[in-house]
Amino acid sequence: MKTVGILLFDGVEVLDFAAPFEVFSLAGTRILPGSFRVKTLSHQSQISARNGLVVCPSSILNHDDLPDVLVLPGGPGTEPLIQESPAVMTWIQEAAIHASWVMSICSGALFLAHCGFLRGRRATTHHSDYEVLKRFEPTAILQEGRRHVLDGKFVTSGGISAGLDSSLFLVAQILGKGPAESTAHWMEYTSNGWLKN
Repeated sequence: MKTVGILLFDGVEVLDFAAPFEVFSLAGTRILPGSFRVKTLSHQSQISARNGLVVCPSSILNHDDLPDVLVLPGGPGTEPLIQESPAVMTWIQEAAIHASWVMSICSGALFLAHCGFLRGRRATTHHSDYEVLKRFEPTAILQEGRRHVLDGKFVTSGGISAGLDSSLFLVAQILGKGPAESTAHWMEYTSNGWLKN
């Protein structure tokens, strides 16, 4: 069983974390029971997501309990967290090194850029953050307009709804195409672009 850890923070974009939560939870319970255990993680016991949705994460960040699959959503709270929470950034650095797979959605790629993980890597993010990503990591090879990009163990995705495609893509990488297609079918998600890198 792989633990999927989804980072939450004030100002996180709701669909950025809700889509991966739904995909990995469904794949790990209904499609291939026992394959994934999904946790939401934060440095505080309650967060206020974008537009005021209040969420209580299932776990507080712990350096001794790092996930196998790290999911980094984006949203307007991304840059303030980078600038104001060095302890969280240290945890992200450790968790990304430990994880077998790391996926960012939207401006969550800025966490990876800030920590140096996108040095020389192909990557994407929300179209409004292309310049910010290049400022954080000038050597990143920006893939504009892509739903998701795989480079090594890192999957970066475009904005907001792209997290659904990226999550299904990552399920296919970990469990295989069949379980990923079954997950998409159960969700009645008919996009055919999520298998492409």
